[in-house]
Amino acid sequence: MIPQDFPAFFKVATGGSHLPYDYQSRLACGERGEQTETEWLTGGTEARSHLINIPTGLGKTAAVVLAWLWNRVIRKDPAWPRRLVYCLPMRTLVEQTAGEVKKWIADILADKDGKLALDDETKAKLQWLRDHSPVILMGGEDAGEWD
Repeated sequence: MIPQDFPAFFKVATGGSHLPYDYQSRLACGERGEQTETEWLTGGTEARSHLINIPTGLGKTAAVVLAWLWNRVIRKDPAWPRRLVYCLPMRTLVEQTAGEVKKWIADILADKDGKLALDDETKAKLQWLRDHSPVILMGGEDAGEWD
């Protein structure tokens, strides 16, 4: 069973504080087209490359990571890649991004109000992600057993 819709998923993932911007919903669910809003926001989209030009502070990291989690883990779309790779230019961005990803996964698993109604298989995948990711490969860091 897929949770209510992407906005409900996004809100739980962000600690109940944010609904997605329109561009974030389009990354996760595709273009609306002729669909009803409910059909659009409960669906997904094909995995393909996008160029997004969004100002700093408007949730690009959340848009990409949560669109990937929505389609690959929640909707179980095998066409989406098994791994999501970020290449960032500064240590502080790496640490900040890793912290956010961990927090989002933990908040999805916690789902305080039970809004997502995740099945056992999805919970197990999210628990694996919580325990094993993100993997940080950074100059001067011990990568440990990442492979």
